[in-house]
Amino acid sequence: MNARIARTALDPALSNAWTQLQVLHAQHDNGAPFWSAYQAIQAALTEAHPHERVAVCNQLATFAERLGAVEHAHLLGESPPELFRLRGHADSTSP
Repeated sequence: MNARIARTALDPALSNAWTQLQVLHAQHDNGAPFWSAYQAIQAALTEAHPHERVAVCNQLATFAERLGAVEHAHLLGESPPELFRLRGHADSTSP
């Protein structure tokens, strides 16, 4: 799993976010301070790059997975068919 986005002005911001998240995870592991900082980083990046919101969120989720903060990052835009079946949805959207 790897959320990748095209090279943009966002790259340095994502690199900085990755560095910050590594430090925070080393300090707080999977605790509340890590997730509070994660949300603050996500909010700042999505505000600074409103046209890249999905890519930003997916990349940060991938970072969390790489750090071991989550077992599997669920990326935006993903909708695995097994999830729908588990929730009682049919494969079709028709009634």
